[in-house]
Amino acid sequence: MKFYRPKSFLILLLAGFLFVALPLLAALASSAYFMDKMAVHSTQAVFWSADSARESRSLLEQLVEQERQARIYDLFAEPENLQGTLEKHDKIQEILKNLSAFPFGDTIKSKIIKLKTEENKLFNLITDASQKRARKKNLDNYRELSILAQEIQEASYNLMFQETENLQKEAFRYQKMMFWLTSILFFVSLIIISIFAYLLTRPIRQIDKSILRLGEGDFVTPVYVSGPKDLEFLGTKLDWLRERLGELEKEKNKFVAHISHELKTPLASIREGTGLLSEEVVGSLTSQQKEVVKILANNSRLLQKLIENIVNFNMAQARRRPPQKKHFALDQLIGDVVEDHKPILLANDLRLNLHLMPTSIFGDSDQIRTVIDNILSNAIKHSPAASDISITLKTDVEMAIIDITDCGPGVPEEERSKIFRPFFQGQTAQKGRVKGTGLGLAIANEYMANHLGTIEVLPDAGNGAHFRLSLPTEEIK
Repeated sequence: MKFYRPKSFLILLLAGFLFVALPLLAALASSAYFMDKMAVHSTQAVFWSADSARESRSLLEQLVEQERQARIYDLFAEPENLQGTLEKHDKIQEILKNLSAFPFGDTIKSKIIKLKTEENKLFNLITDASQKRARKKNLDNYRELSILAQEIQEASYNLMFQETENLQKEAFRYQKMMFWLTSILFFVSLIIISIFAYLLTRPIRQIDKSILRLGEGDFVTPVYVSGPKDLEFLGTKLDWLRERLGELEKEKNKFVAHISHELKTPLASIREGTGLLSEEVVGSLTSQQKEVVKILANNSRLLQKLIENIVNFNMAQARRRPPQKKHFALDQLIGDVVEDHKPILLANDLRLNLHLMPTSIFGDSDQIRTVIDNILSNAIKHSPAASDISITLKTDVEMAIIDITDCGPGVPEEERSKIFRPFFQGQTAQKGRVKGTGLGLAIANEYMANHLGTIEVLPDAGNGAHFRLSLPTEEIK
């Protein structure tokens, strides 16, 4: 089933507002409906109470007047008195008919029927000339009719209280219904809000993740954005940008590889010629010439290391697992790296404190050597003369922990999240003895990632930089 996709983010947003407003409109409509029913019922109850009281009171008055007319007719037999009795009879029957329409109980309704029947029977006896002798005795039945009329009048008064009570019960029932209806509509609104919040934020999250991947250098994962068509179009543009950046990355790597290769050939000739001069193969040298040759040799080695850093970084960008993995002694590898740096340590009067626990790990020894060499080189570069450098190796839950600290200026807090970026050089790098390329820590970070390890800068206490390397001791499947 293919769902409808709006053309723009704005249309989806407006649709969300509309669907969220629908339960609110339903709540308002239901409230208006219940209020209207309450108003109709309350108006009806007021009219019923007033009309029933008026009719019952009129009934009692008409019975009294009818009894008076009937007794006068019994005494004087005047036609006008008989006509008055007839008019009252018609009026009484009409009132009783009206009263029977009100919502009285069954007892009162039966009394209304009884009153209607007895009044009609009594009227027939009064108007029947053959019943003249029994007429006087029958006139006493008006007392019973008056009692029935008074009971009906009392019931009409009670009807007002009964309707008020019913109105309160109905109001409570409507209130309860409104509570549950409002609760249901509230949860429906929450569900609709959740659905549209997901539909609105999903493409934005997809775009955000795609931009983060591009920022991290992932040009392989395609960019896919689902949602409104304008955001899908934006996702298509981002995917085009990903492909373009991937092509530029390949061109950059190819360019660096070619340049590095082209530089190695003349550099090898320079180093070979410098070696011949330092060995005095072509003739003896003066002390000043030897000093110049030494400077050439040192700078050629430095240039070679810079070129190797560029090449290593270019290769590490592929993020492939090291092809040559094996178990090796990490403490011995650190000792070998330290031996390579002893001449420069002595030249700068630096003291190296080693605390190495015998530790074996599984990995590429060449890459781990490069990581330790780069960090130790930075420590030497930034440490003042006659200061200390410490290297500590310990194990913790199948992890090898290497701490390298120096007494240099340290890493400023605002630069700790940037120093592992390629070509980044902080303020302290500008003050070092030899200016680097800013690739050493980037290469170290890449190699640590190849081993599923981490490299981090810990907050220092005013004693220089503190780097911590964490490596798994065994292969992670």
